[in-house]
This record gives sequence, structure tokens and C-alpha cells, in this order.
Amino acid sequence: MKKSTRALVGLVVIELLLLAGAAWMVLQVKAGAWQASDPDEAITTVTGTVGGAMGIIAAILLLAFFVHRRKGN
Repeated sequence: MKKSTRALVGLVVIELLLLAGAAWMVLQVKAGAWQASDPDEAITTVTGTVGGAMGIIAAILLLAFFVHRRKGN
């Protein structure tokens, strides 16, 4: 497998794991399994943090993809 393909596959896998983790955390807050003084604020914080992490990871791995693709890997 080329390095560029690995970067793209890694991007998809990591993004899906982050999305699944965020969905699980939001469901825990909504179900009341996790006690939060303000559930709406907790959900906003979780989605904002995970969204930022997803953006940073996507930028890094897309940059890696294009660098490897340019080098012919």
C-alpha cells in the first residue's frame, strides 16, 4: 500500500473513531448516565472539541497525503 493511500485510509479511520466517540459521549449525556449541571453546555463542549480535533487531524493527514502523492509514494 502506498504511503499516500495509508494517509487517506488513516484519515477516514481516525475521523470515524472520533465521530463515534463524540456520538457515544453525547448519548451518555442525553441519557443521563453522565451527570452534567447543564447538559446542553456539555454537549456543545463535546461537539466543539471533537469538531476542532477532527479539523486539525484532517488538515495534517490531507497535507501528508498530498506530500506523499507529490513524491510518488
